[in-house]
Amino acid sequence: MVTKTLKLEISDGNWMVNVIDENNDDGKYELLHPNKEASVEITEQMQGFDYNIVASAGTPFKLMLDDIVLAEGQTGDNGVARGKGII
Repeated sequence: MVTKTLKLEISDGNWMVNVIDENNDDGKYELLHPNKEASVEITEQMQGFDYNIVASAGTPFKLMLDDIVLAEGQTGDNGVARGKGII
């Protein structure tokens, strides 16, 4: 297990980021507004993540794990950005 830094670069808005283990989710969001940075335990097993961001339309964001970009973009015309992926 390795401790890494999960970080969201965004100017404003509300967000929730969840890291999910392969077979289990602890029900806690690792990154929750207003926090933009958190330490997370990464295992060698497959883990995923999902995020929900609500901000002004066109607000740019970047979700990173240490120096690795997990997601990058901007909120849509409705001010929402959602996504998921594998770590």
